[in-house]
Amino acid sequence: MEYELLFFTSVANEDRVPAIKKELEDLLAGFGGKITRDFTDIGKRKLAYPIKRNTHAFFSWCWFTLEEKDKMNEINRLIGLNDKIMRHLIVRAEEVGKPAAKQVSSEAQAEITEPAPETPAKEKDSKPKAQLEDLDEKLNELLENSSS
Repeated sequence: MEYELLFFTSVANEDRVPAIKKELEDLLAGFGGKITRDFTDIGKRKLAYPIKRNTHAFFSWCWFTLEEKDKMNEINRLIGLNDKIMRHLIVRAEEVGKPAAKQVSSEAQAEITEPAPETPAKEKDSKPKAQLEDLDEKLNELLENSSS
């Protein structure tokens, strides 16, 4: 089965990225994995939130194949223990590019697209609305009464 591995490391380790890639390649080869698409460097990016007091990181990714998927947990664990890698993510290559949301059933989709029934308009109050002139007069009366 084919997988995609994305990882990022501290900008301080940017010069060690080739060695990190070699470590990952050896790790995967040790479990019978093979790199199918060479590592591609995304480069230095700003993180959404600080991780270990780092606000930027160096990102890279590759695709690899692994026949025995039961070894994936051990690979994940060993990559997570690598102190040079801040975070990593492994996903099945067939899932790359698919939306993360669950598919909505056709019945639910029909409910979403149907317009909501109109609610009856509220009955108007029997009181007439105040006019601006009436409000001004009331305000003047209140101000005159309060100043005396």
